[in-house]
Amino acid sequence: MKSVIQTPRGMVDLLPESADYFLALQDAILKLANSYNFQYIRTPVIENEKVFTSSLGELTDVVEKEMYYLKGSDKSDKLVLRPEGTAGVMRAYLQNGMHSWSQPVKLFYIGSMYRRERPQALRLREHFQWGAEILGSKEPICDAQVMQLIDGLFKKFKLKDYIFKLNSIGCLEDRKKYKKTLLRYYKSYIRKVCEDCKRRYKTNPLRLLDCKNEVCVEIKQKAPTLLNHLCKECESHFGKVLEYLDDMGITYELDGTLVRGFDYYSRTVFEVFFTERATAVGGGGRYDYLSKMLGGQDVPAVGVAIGIERLIEVVKMHQVKLSYFKKPQIFLAQVSEEAKKEALKLFEMLIKNNLPVSEAFAKSSLSSQLDLADKMGVKFTLIMGHKEVGQKNVIVKHMLTGDQETIPTDQLVEELKRRL
Repeated sequence: MKSVIQTPRGMVDLLPESADYFLALQDAILKLANSYNFQYIRTPVIENEKVFTSSLGELTDVVEKEMYYLKGSDKSDKLVLRPEGTAGVMRAYLQNGMHSWSQPVKLFYIGSMYRRERPQALRLREHFQWGAEILGSKEPICDAQVMQLIDGLFKKFKLKDYIFKLNSIGCLEDRKKYKKTLLRYYKSYIRKVCEDCKRRYKTNPLRLLDCKNEVCVEIKQKAPTLLNHLCKECESHFGKVLEYLDDMGITYELDGTLVRGFDYYSRTVFEVFFTERATAVGGGGRYDYLSKMLGGQDVPAVGVAIGIERLIEVVKMHQVKLSYFKKPQIFLAQVSEEAKKEALKLFEMLIKNNLPVSEAFAKSSLSSQLDLADKMGVKFTLIMGHKEVGQKNVIVKHMLTGDQETIPTDQLVEELKRRL
């Protein structure tokens, strides 16, 4: 006997119960982003490899180990499944001439991202991500606003015990000077760090601070920080960001080891954590150099992204009840072939009048239909048989009390609306 074909490793089906939660969150995000004046954008799931190799950094884990390449794609035009959303949004900004729009341009997206990493709890090879980007402004208030957006989302769901961890990685000149200091520090530990970090030491020292290896994490905790190597302009920018966060009452702490995982970041970087979780739910930062990495002109920008699966876990941990679909309060039962035909018409009429109704037209037994209605927790069950069809009536059964009454079909909608 043949075995059933399974999903690819690290990818899962979104089943109805979870989908209801997912869609409720997505709906809340759409409304929140709109209220903050962000516009929706959808970019292709498939992008040119250069969108990411030019921006994320060729020595990052995502580019080196985790990108999905399309089999058979032209070698001169390699195509990949997108591993993240920001670079694609900037590519769209440049390609579609958004620099001619009123600045800044505020965009948001929701979609699938793909990374060939080792699957584990809430770290899948296909994951959904919500991101928001402000493109075309270098003002520090924009950095604060993307964090305000996340803070607003958490408050909407009455989530508590979360904190933003912040750092500034400065400008290119700051990092150039800092790298010399960092290399001097790591020189005495080079034999202790992992093999990846030994390579990073020679090729991209800033990535040393992004390593998750247990030994390397302990070493980086004592490393010199970029905060002590900022130029006056970058120091002033970060100071204003913190002032805005203080004014808004957003809780944060400084983390001098935080650099984020991609090369396109500059100045402000941040991640947001809940006390119940060791890993970040989301993060982001400023990426003023990304546009030039993609062949465009200077476009200062800042953004944030959150993993939807991780957000769902947090919302459930806080016992927040969400539902996108209306639960039916009416069940329509039928007990003859003639009644089925009329029930189809009645079902359509109830739907058109926005009455939450369910049915089991594939069942013929009244007792099995009543059992199903009871399990669904509906308030009323409508029963149609041969007699009711002939008299143009419907039996209305009150599921809580068991009482029944007969109501003319042409009065049913008005009566149900009054009682629900």
